Amino acid sequence: MLAVLFMSVPAVRAKQSEPEPIRCEMVIVFDPMSADPHWIGPLTGDIAGTIEFWETSQNYVVGKTEHFFEKMVITTDKGDIIKGTDAGVWNFPTYKFRANGWVAEASGQSSYLVGYKMHEMGVTTPFPPVPPATTVTGTASMFLVAP
Repeated sequence: MLAVLFMSVPAVRAKQSEPEPIRCEMVIVFDPMSADPHWIGPLTGDIAGTIEFWETSQNYVVGKTEHFFEKMVITTDKGDIIKGTDAGVWNFPTYKFRANGWVAEASGQSSYLVGYKMHEMGVTTPFPPVPPATTVTGTASMFLVAP
């Protein structure tokens, strides 16, 4: 019985040494009429800067749900670049979305984020925009979690 207790201690310590998730909030805008239509907006929280998402051509709809795939780029206020990809779902009736992905590249002080898992969830205004609106907006929470 003593051996079982001894073996369980390192597992507890490993979990305690894991970094806390990085938490961010974003307000994003999509202008379907722009020359380079993509989501863009400020990122605040543990990482501050600008976040951008470009949807790929792999998107598809099943019933009332769009399945989307994106490239992500964060430019931090310190000038670091963080790049990754995600895949998610967006619900037409509720305008809610969720996505999961990972950081593939990062520069400067953010280079330790390579391999981090990305989770985001939020809500948008209707798409296509309801006139007189010409853009779609969204708010979301994002978490980056150590691998």
